Amino acid sequence: MPNAMPETPVSLLTRLRDMEAGASWESSWKVFLELYQEPLRIMAWNCYRHHTGGAAPTEEFVADAVANVVSDFYTRAQYRYDPLRGKLRRFLKTITNARVVDLLRKERPLDHIELGSYEGTAAESEAEGLAFQRSVLATLVEDLRNRIPLRQFEVFEMVKLKGMSAEAAATVLGVKRGIVDNTIHRAMNAVRELAKDPVYAQEYYP
Repeated sequence: MPNAMPETPVSLLTRLRDMEAGASWESSWKVFLELYQEPLRIMAWNCYRHHTGGAAPTEEFVADAVANVVSDFYTRAQYRYDPLRGKLRRFLKTITNARVVDLLRKERPLDHIELGSYEGTAAESEAEGLAFQRSVLATLVEDLRNRIPLRQFEVFEMVKLKGMSAEAAATVLGVKRGIVDNTIHRAMNAVRELAKDPVYAQEYYP
């Protein structure tokens, strides 16, 4: 009887959609939030400027806003991501904007009384979009790390991520150049397979 094909690992972004996965869902969010710190910080910065007429927030304000966004995922069930409501990046922007407004109401109580509610959400800036794309690519690399053998990933990292030549990698590892080439070929096939998950394209583009 032929062996069954191994089940294809589910991508990190796909696991985020499974709110019923319990501990697996929580661990996925922890990894995700580590990889997406940069776009979250830029989102918080842009939301602050949007609501204050272009004023720049302090680093402490931005850090507090991001920390509150992260806290929401673990303490408030209503903030769990629902893919039926749209893209993950828009979900994150909505939550980040809400937390920025909360902090602004504490920081500027007189402005809040005079101007009323802080309305709208800042449009996605170019820096924000690029940061989110970098994080999506980092997610793809993280998924690759969990899918292929460790040694294969180390070779991929040396050549494709750190820019080392295949010849130099072979010298460092003490193996023939052909072994490095074959290892990179297998790793790139794995990348292409992972990238077939439509969630990557969905979240990569605005």
